[in-house]
Parts: sequence; C-alpha cells; structure tokens
Amino acid sequence: MKNVLKLIYLTVIFNTVNLTIAQDFSGKAIYQSKIKLERNDGEIKSSGNVEFDELFQNELEKVSRKTYSLTFNKMESLFEEEQKLEPIGKSDSGMTISISRGGKKYMDRKVKKQIFEEEIFEKEYLITDELKNWDWQLKKETKKIGEYFCYKAVTIIKISTAQKEEYQDYLKNKFNLRTNLFPMNEPKDKIVSAWYTLEIPVNHGPGKYSGLPGLILEINDGEVTFLCNKVVLNSEAKVKIKAPHTGKVLTQKEFDKEQKIKMDSMKDKNGNIIYRTFTN
Repeated sequence: MKNVLKLIYLTVIFNTVNLTIAQDFSGKAIYQSKIKLERNDGEIKSSGNVEFDELFQNELEKVSRKTYSLTFNKMESLFEEEQKLEPIGKSDSGMTISISRGGKKYMDRKVKKQIFEEEIFEKEYLITDELKNWDWQLKKETKKIGEYFCYKAVTIIKISTAQKEEYQDYLKNKFNLRTNLFPMNEPKDKIVSAWYTLEIPVNHGPGKYSGLPGLILEINDGEVTFLCNKVVLNSEAKVKIKAPHTGKVLTQKEFDKEQKIKMDSMKDKNGNIIYRTFTN
C-alpha cells in the first residue's frame, strides 16, 4: 500500500512540475497492433480443406498486424489507422481478408466528449458520447518501453447485456448453423493491462483507452495488443486536431440497437446469415 501511495504522490508531483510544459504539449505516437489468433476452443474452425486452411491462416496473420497513429495535444487526441498504398490482405493466393477495428477515434478531455467512427454495410456513423471514465487500478510493476520508464495499470471491462443476448441467440441456433470459420465463444469479462509513462504528461492512449497519468504506450485486452514503437514530441508548435464529422450521429446504445436490427434483417428463421448476390 505504501508503494502505491508513493506512486500516486510522485505522479501528482511530476504532473505539477510539468504543468507549464504541458500547456502546449503535443506529439504523435505510432503503434503496432496484433490480434490474438489461436486455433483452439473452436475459435477458428477448420474448413476441412488443408490447403485452404493454410492460406487462410497465413492471410489472417498478415492482417492481424496493423499500424496506427495517435496525434495529441494536452486536451485532444485522434487515433487512426495509418493508410497503406496496397489493399489490406491482398496476396498472390487470390485471397483477400479484412479485419476492421473501427475508424477514427477522437477524444476531447476539456469538454469530456468522444467521437468514434463506425460503419455498417458501408453506411457511416459517428458514435458520440461522454468521455468514458475508466476505473484504472495503479500497480507498482514497472518496465521500460523503448526509452520510456513505464508503470502498469489494470481495469476490467464487464460483458454487456447486448453481448449476453447475442450469445444466447447463438446457443439457440447453433445446431442449425452451417460451417462457420468464426464460431462464437461465450463472452467473458476482459482484464485490460496498460503501461503508461509519466515522462509524457498527457492522459491519452491508443484505441478507446485513456485517463492515466501519462501516455499509454502499451495496452492488452486479451484479444488485441497495441504497442508503441515511436514517439515524436513537439512542445513548441500547437497541433490542431480535427474531430471526425462525416456520418449519422448516434450514441453507443443507439448504434448497438441499429446494428442489431441490420444483422437480424440478414438472418433466416434459423439464425443463419443470408448472403445475396446480384447479377445483371
């Protein structure tokens, strides 16, 4: 307990000393993401075709790694995927796979607002809500990430009612489902581990995460890991960050409801997803 209290005390002192510096503090952090891919517990079911399974696994490994940037100043941040010239997942095998992690994520700590881009069947949405207040538990573990000394923090994400309902629907219909490469596993609470540095005195982080005493350089929610491999700081020039502005504005609850309606409209009476193709 003494160590934790000492850490909190040092955090307050450090941030106080750096308050003047942080007024116009800005920068850009580059993150590499990696999605956990394991062929167990039915997470990825075999198609029965060895050659196809190998091609599928290879392409999945490629698209599971992406590069993101986090542009930030003292109060605002914008997290987005770095654009590539070549289509994601395109290869000589002729197979194309795309894994979506959502669009841009904007946060404004001054007005306590967050705006996340999402998409349903090519229709754009802006999920606008109050800034989430994460219940972080500061730990005494430390490590270095690059040149930065980092502290550990942990939070728990409880499974939502929507996740429970979706899984119950899946259980009711699973005996009628056709072969699926991605069967649904029972949703569980997520333990999220973060590593942040007091050397960069902003409360931002990758993805939807924020609210720690320093910049989050690494985060792992059990499924996806974001690891920072480069930070460029600028304490002189002011960085202007533009919030996403294209799309239908909804709250997260409204978006979840609309998404469920869209998905349900694609299912037959047995819960199977119906794919329709059209020819001229």
